[in-house]
Amino acid sequence: MNHNEHIEETIRNIYHAFEHPGTHPLDSGLTAIDGWITSLDGIGGSALAGVQSELRTLRGHIERGDRPAIAASLQQLGQETSVIAHDLRGGDGDHLRHLGQALIVASGNLKVS
Repeated sequence: MNHNEHIEETIRNIYHAFEHPGTHPLDSGLTAIDGWITSLDGIGGSALAGVQSELRTLRGHIERGDRPAIAASLQQLGQETSVIAHDLRGGDGDHLRHLGQALIVASGNLKVS
């Protein structure tokens, strides 16, 4: 699976999780986070290292069930993803902008749910 397909699958899963709460087991979410951490290994750049670090932080918040911290982490990831996407043109940038937006929306949905 290429990165764009991985991004689209992640976006679908984020929206599905909020549309159908309780149907996504915790393990599948943690596995998705682990997959992104692994996918970003070796790509380099301080921005991606920051995203990896925030993904690890998000993983810990999910394991503890800390909803306010999960929302804050999703917000941070959305903002970081949007910054990375800002200068990218074409499909890659579009997919990353969409992911950034989905993460920010997920953060907001979690805050109000």
